[in-house]
Amino acid sequence: MVYREELIEYLDISKKIKPSQMIWILDKKTFKPNLATKKWVDEVILNPIFKSGFVKRRADGYDQLAFVFGQDVSVLMQGVENPYTGFNPKYFTNEIEAINWLSKESKAIDYKTINQNLDITFKGIDDNEKIVFEFKEDASKFDGIINLFKTIIEQHHFMKNNTDKYSSLTKRERETLKFIINGYDNKQIAEKMHISPNTIRTHRNRIWHKLEIKHFSNCLKYKCFFN
Repeated sequence: MVYREELIEYLDISKKIKPSQMIWILDKKTFKPNLATKKWVDEVILNPIFKSGFVKRRADGYDQLAFVFGQDVSVLMQGVENPYTGFNPKYFTNEIEAINWLSKESKAIDYKTINQNLDITFKGIDDNEKIVFEFKEDASKFDGIINLFKTIIEQHHFMKNNTDKYSSLTKRERETLKFIINGYDNKQIAEKMHISPNTIRTHRNRIWHKLEIKHFSNCLKYKCFFN
């Protein structure tokens, strides 16, 4: 009860100050919540924070949400295998590493703006039959450009390797998947799609089977199919 009361107070404070970054220090906690409590934290605390949008996504693909689990590997794996609604957090073993990571970039780079202003010229094919491009942009945006290219390449490879799996989904399963990726729970999806929560659970189970998803984080990778 005390644990939940503290988290509700935390939620109220978050709504008031709207932080762009968050860090959860979990390496010293003695209380280990059960599955029902974890689900409550996800739905009642973190889901509203995710949907409010004040915690921004970084240029490296992670949300500015850091979890510090300490040296207890079992706790760390528990967090990774049961990720929180919608968020793509970064996990750390100590607080200093987490703070340094958050300090490196307080504002996510706008990829769309970079893409619009980037001057790219096709230079042909070299002697090793590799395509050569020249790009011109302000030096201050170099890291953002590299991350942009890296993200595009990673998404391209993922889509190429998983197109058959994604194509196996029905129209309703794809619609369900999109809602899941955007952080909606079964009840909310059912309301959006005007069907029962039981049907959503069936869709979710079939999606997990067809896409061979073992952990929720694998599901988020399919976001590139909806961009």
